[in-house]
Amino acid sequence: MSDSTSLEVSLVDDMKSYARGNGDRNGREEYHLTPKDGNIPSDVMLLNRTPLKLMETFDSHAINPRLVDDTLPVRVAHDLIVFVTLRGFIAPACA
Repeated sequence: MSDSTSLEVSLVDDMKSYARGNGDRNGREEYHLTPKDGNIPSDVMLLNRTPLKLMETFDSHAINPRLVDDTLPVRVAHDLIVFVTLRGFIAPACA
């Protein structure tokens, strides 16, 4: 995290680890975690621009990903945490 530097990260499938031919490779899911109004000490965090708040019943909010074309770079703005899920990715080390 940085207070001024943004990054673009390109993902490369060197090992051909995406499932192919079965429709599994159709983008990626991104989850962007940011402080409200860009204020780091804020007590409200946003997940894909939706405020995360404690609920009295301890139920969880629906966590909806941002769907992105997997050929585009991952954009990481300053003061941002990004989690990425690659659809159809097969990690040989985890098989």
